[in-house]
Amino acid sequence: MSDESMNSKLVNKAADDELDLRIFRALEAAPSIEIPADFVARVARRLPARRPVSLTPTYYGRNAVFLGMILTLVVLIALSLSNSRHATFGLAESLLLTQFIVLTVWLSVRRYSV
Repeated sequence: MSDESMNSKLVNKAADDELDLRIFRALEAAPSIEIPADFVARVARRLPARRPVSLTPTYYGRNAVFLGMILTLVVLIALSLSNSRHATFGLAESLLLTQFIVLTVWLSVRRYSV
């Protein structure tokens, strides 16, 4: 270190400051973004061809509600035709009637709201 002159340290410091200033300016500058006009077409050409997805509606839920309504109605009729007048049959009949009414209302509201 003793053989170096004092002037070389000042020159190196000035060069370092200039380099720091250039780096700072380069980092602060906003990049210019240029998208070619045919960019979308080139990307679309590289994509693999796919089959279209079928979006046909299935009516599994509606069919299950219809089936539930029919089964509930059949059990209601079977309970009403039975001769035993036990409290359990009366409670089951009331619950099934309530279920039948709720299913009917739900299906009619759902059908006309869609």
